Amino acid sequence: MDGFDEITAELRAADRCEQEEHARELLAAADATTDFASWLRSIPRGEVVSLTMTDQAVLRGRIGSVGRDWLRFLEVADGLGTARTAVRNELAIRFAAVARISRERCR
Repeated sequence: MDGFDEITAELRAADRCEQEEHARELLAAADATTDFASWLRSIPRGEVVSLTMTDQAVLRGRIGSVGRDWLRFLEVADGLGTARTAVRNELAIRFAAVARISRERCR
């Protein structure tokens, strides 16, 4: 590599780092403006999700409605059939009790 190639490679690396930093800033800003309740409301009706609670219990079901700091969760026995699956239990759950939500993949 001659001097020109080295300088060009350094400039490209600097540009790439700057672009990556800008992308991180954009993602952080988007995360700050999107709250948990808004994200929950974006999940399509009838889609089965898994809730992992802070006590490590795992529930499968659909999100019925979302309040300011709670959600109504419709627990189902079988994840197949989504909207047609019969509700086994209806729960009111506070956001603070939810550790993770996993959206199921289509089969």
